[in-house]
Amino acid sequence: MKGLCRLAGIVGLLMWAQENGEERSLFWTEAPYPALKIQPLALADPFQYTLHGGLEFPFARSSLQIEGGWVFGHSGEGGRPFSSEEGLRQNGFKARVQWREYLGRTKPPSSSTHVHTGGYVALMASVQGYTQDFGEVDTSLFSPTPAPPIPFQRRILGLGGGLLLGYQSQIGTRLVVDVWGGIGVRYSQHSWEPFRPPAQSRSLLAVGDFILRPGGRPIPYLGLALGWILH
Repeated sequence: MKGLCRLAGIVGLLMWAQENGEERSLFWTEAPYPALKIQPLALADPFQYTLHGGLEFPFARSSLQIEGGWVFGHSGEGGRPFSSEEGLRQNGFKARVQWREYLGRTKPPSSSTHVHTGGYVALMASVQGYTQDFGEVDTSLFSPTPAPPIPFQRRILGLGGGLLLGYQSQIGTRLVVDVWGGIGVRYSQHSWEPFRPPAQSRSLLAVGDFILRPGGRPIPYLGLALGWILH
């Protein structure tokens, strides 16, 4: 939390400087265009393969970025955490919203730009949900009473928010490169059907047992996006 307070203090100083007249010597892109973005690293995330994209809607000195992602698997797909006949299947979704305030440039860009470029500060809110299907599970693994196999499923919901610092640049006439990092908090909750099995009866999974564990905690953010200017 101390790191988050320090970051908020830096942002406050930057915004105070602009409010006290220094913005007169800064430059922003005139009439910026929207940009369609995709996060390539999310596709290679071994814990949650995700097709994640977004659209940035620019304003005079700020922008609204709306993102969405489809989680379609993970590197352990087909594994048998319960020694069941069926492999684990994982799918889910992600949704994020960012409000960005661009800090402007001390001099005009060397070439014509069609999106906001340079450093920015962003407030971000997110929600994500996962469904993990374990298939038919042999209940003799954790029950002394013989019983037929039953299907198990875990649902995970995560809510988060954070403060980001980033930098966006334009390459050529259409390509955009966007990088950011920051710190925030996240709260996650789990639900099991038909009931939560003992932890020792199954293998641990990255999503749910390491990432998005139940409860709230501070987390770091780091990302890269490639975009295409729409004009």
